[in-house]
Formats: sequence, structure tokens, C-alpha cells
Amino acid sequence: MPKRHGGTRAFALALAMHCVLFAFLWVGIRWNNDPTGVDAEIWDVTTQMAAPKLPEPEPEPEPEPEPVRPPPVAPPPPPEVVKPLPKEPDIALQKKKEKEKKEAEEKQKLAEQKKKLDDEKKRLADLDKKEKLEQEKAKKQAELKEKEKLAKARAAELQRITGQAAAGSTGTAAKSTAPRLDDGYKAAIVTRIRSFLNYPGDEDVGAVYTITQLPSGEVMGVRRVKSSGVPAYDAAIESAIRNASPLPKRKDGTVDREITATFKLKEMRQ
Repeated sequence: MPKRHGGTRAFALALAMHCVLFAFLWVGIRWNNDPTGVDAEIWDVTTQMAAPKLPEPEPEPEPEPEPVRPPPVAPPPPPEVVKPLPKEPDIALQKKKEKEKKEAEEKQKLAEQKKKLDDEKKRLADLDKKEKLEQEKAKKQAELKEKEKLAKARAAELQRITGQAAAGSTGTAAKSTAPRLDDGYKAAIVTRIRSFLNYPGDEDVGAVYTITQLPSGEVMGVRRVKSSGVPAYDAAIESAIRNASPLPKRKDGTVDREITATFKLKEMRQ
């Protein structure tokens, strides 16, 4: 069986504690047995000492009344400044300046009004010019269409005449179907051409021309069949025929596509 080493240590600790406790007890008992002198003081309750009187408080001084303040006095109004009247030259100069100012304002107003009027005139002129250009453009387009229409009609008429001429070379069918020339209709054509003749001569001459026209009476071709022997007269007759276009129609509105007529100078002067 092993030895217990803790028992010796515990015994030593217990012994040390007992020694300390014994020392405290010894010191306490020795301190209580030490004789000490005690002083006592006896008081007589019946004899009372008079308490000293407290000093009376000094009376507080009454507050002095606030001094009456005088009402505020309004400051005197500033002295009115009297402007000295302008001298006569100063008045005249001032009036002159005012007049010049008014005149300058009037001129400015007139200049502004004139500018507005000029701008309005320019705008209207531009608008008018634009409208005229549009009208001219439309007119030219209409004339171009009309010319194209007439050119097509002329081409068709030439084709028809060419076809009739080719058919007439083989027989007399064309002559049999051609309408009979009306003397009154022919006279109306010669009369119209006469009004456009411009020839100063007085010779006894005559020329024969064949006129080709459209259904509208417009002259499409002029062919000289027989010359008058005077070139100037031939040229005058041909020019009169072309200028007389369109030629008159019959009463029923029809025309002869080809008309051969003799133009004698004496008859053209009647």
C-alpha cells in the first residue's frame, strides 16, 4: 500500500493556523486589560444661557420711481428744395431737343412702315411672277399638246392622201367618190385668201394652186400647179394661203381635203 504524502502537509498547515489564532487572541486580551483614564463633564439642565440676539435686518430701501420720459419729438421736416426756374435759353434748348427727338421717332416709324410696304410689294411681286410663270408654263404645255395633236392629224391626213394618190393611179375610183366642189364654198375660200394677199403689182397674171387641209380647215400643204410667170406674185399667193389658215367650212361643217383653185390678180383685187 502506497504512502500518503498529503497528511503531513495538512498537519503542518493546521498547526500554523492554530498558532496564528492564538496570537490574535493573546493580543486582543492584552489590549482590553490596558487601563485608560476617562474624563466626564456634568451639565446643569436647569441653567440655560441666554442666546445672543440676532441683529435686526436693515429695511430695504424703497425703489425710486422711474423718471417720466418726455414724449419723442418728431424731427422737423427737411427744408423744401426750390428748384430754380430755368432760364429762357434753357427752355428753348429743351424744346428744341424734344422736337428733334419727336422728329427722329417719326422718321423711324416712317422708315419701318416703308420697309414693311416694300417687303409686302416684293412678296406680292414674287407671288405674281410665280403665278405668271405657272400660267405661261401651263399655256406652253397646252400649246405643245395642241401642236402634237395637229402633227398627228397632219401625219394621218398625209398618209390618207398618199394612199388615195396610190389608189388613183390604178383607176378612177377616187374621182367617183370625191364630193362635188361647191362654187359658194370655193368662193368663200378665195375671199378669205384675198384678205391676206399683199402684192403691190398690177399685172394681168394668174396662178393655180392645190390646197390640202385638215377636217378643221387648217391648211396642211400648198402645192403650185401652174405658175403665174411672176415669182413675186406666186410667193405672195402662197403666203396668203398659209396665213388664211384655217379656211372656212361648208354650212354643214365639212371641208374638201384638197382644193385646186385659180388665183387671178384682177379677181383678187375686186
